[in-house]
Amino acid sequence: MTFLEQYREQYINQNIQFIVIDFDGQILESDQTFIKLGKGDFIYDIHPFFISYTSILESQEETVTYNCVHIEYQGKEFITDVKMIKKDSSILLVVYDLTDHYITYQNIAQARNESIINSELVVLRNLELEERERFKNAFIRNFSHELRNPLTGIISITNVIEGTNLTSEQLQMVNFLKESNSNLKLLLDDIMSLSMISSGKLQLRDKVFNLYDLLQLIEFTYKTKAAQKSLEFVLNYDKRVPKLVEGDRLRLFQIITNLLDNAFKFSINGKVVLDVQLNQKRANKVSLRFKVSDNGVGIPKEKITSIFESFTQLDATGKQQGSGLGLSIVKGLLELMDTTIRVESKVGEGSEFYFDLTLKYPLDLASKPIIIDTAKATSLSKMEGERKFKLLMVEDDERVQTVLFKALMDTNLFYIDLVNDGALVFEQVTNNAYDVILMDVDLPNIPGDHLTKLIRDFPFKNIKNIPIIGITANAFEEDINDYLNIGMNAVVPKPFDLQELIETVLKFLKK
Repeated sequence: MTFLEQYREQYINQNIQFIVIDFDGQILESDQTFIKLGKGDFIYDIHPFFISYTSILESQEETVTYNCVHIEYQGKEFITDVKMIKKDSSILLVVYDLTDHYITYQNIAQARNESIINSELVVLRNLELEERERFKNAFIRNFSHELRNPLTGIISITNVIEGTNLTSEQLQMVNFLKESNSNLKLLLDDIMSLSMISSGKLQLRDKVFNLYDLLQLIEFTYKTKAAQKSLEFVLNYDKRVPKLVEGDRLRLFQIITNLLDNAFKFSINGKVVLDVQLNQKRANKVSLRFKVSDNGVGIPKEKITSIFESFTQLDATGKQQGSGLGLSIVKGLLELMDTTIRVESKVGEGSEFYFDLTLKYPLDLASKPIIIDTAKATSLSKMEGERKFKLLMVEDDERVQTVLFKALMDTNLFYIDLVNDGALVFEQVTNNAYDVILMDVDLPNIPGDHLTKLIRDFPFKNIKNIPIIGITANAFEEDINDYLNIGMNAVVPKPFDLQELIETVLKFLKK
């Protein structure tokens, strides 16, 4: 036997068995490769499958092939292809043992199917998460919008009442109402911030700002708050901390005030400390550590992780007021800033919350003083006694109409026309010369943002260039940016401060 024949014998013959049977199914001959058969036995006694040999007797075809046939013989299972060839008075059965091949194929197919199923499950989970996110954001958007309109009326009317002759008891109740309004407004802002963080729509806006001014504002605010609670507030900051830094001032302010509010909430006596220290300066970057510490109730070790989850409160009894959003917002904002919040706390002794933040350090501005251009600043006092301006108020909410009308009339600077339907705006602007338009976004028939775009596309300059100040309950940053992009000069979210709104209007008036 040649070398090649030996290999053929070793690798091929052991996987193929030839069996010859007669038309009655009796075994005439077999090479006994992997199934040991006795001459004279009947093939269908070996396995029920082989009764199918009778089909070739009635067939016009001389060859029939069966694939993936499972044959169990003496406790061992073979996966085979079986070819039946009709020859004169006998049938040749060619049995291919392809067990390894089929098992490998099945494993590959199963792995592929599992992979496809897992991929489909991932897609379904993602779709479910996206749908939940869409529902949550839509709910928050509608919830925020529906609350901001009545809250605007409440805050504005409260401010109007405060300016009237009140007894000391009435003034005390008005102050309590103002504090409640302020808390509700902060809650709305927190919910909106949390929604924007979770949906990835909140973007940091880095600008150069005066860090000392920010800290002084915080010191003034919280020393006043501490006096009301018989607490002590202390601000410590490293004199090496640069005065001018580049970062998102608003979000840093939001982080620090949320941490301080949390410290005040859980401190009955003692002091709350804000500590700002320099870690290092390198090139044009500075690393600062901000730490808020208190002598409050402290946090059990097992609850430290959970306090950063949304709507989670340390005090489950409800004695401590709050939404449970502040620390969640802190965590989310710091993650956007590529840093993390850390906590050290002992029950009954107090807590320390701290984070390290890297800010840009504008070397070219370090020695330059901050100059506030007061020449362009327009205030109510400066404009008193000057000519009156023609203002178109486009607002459909009667409560907001009342408050705005009174506040604007009290300035003695405006002649006011009022429209409560978007469809009537163009009739007004074409028949009258206005110095400014105060435009609510959510109007019947034609929304305020659509009206703004139409006005900006108008062919006559005296109309298309009228300053438009938008007021809206859609306080999401992306909404405000959209309104500015279509042509509004400024947008004031509801609930607004009346003085701030008036100052915004005056800014765009020509003397």
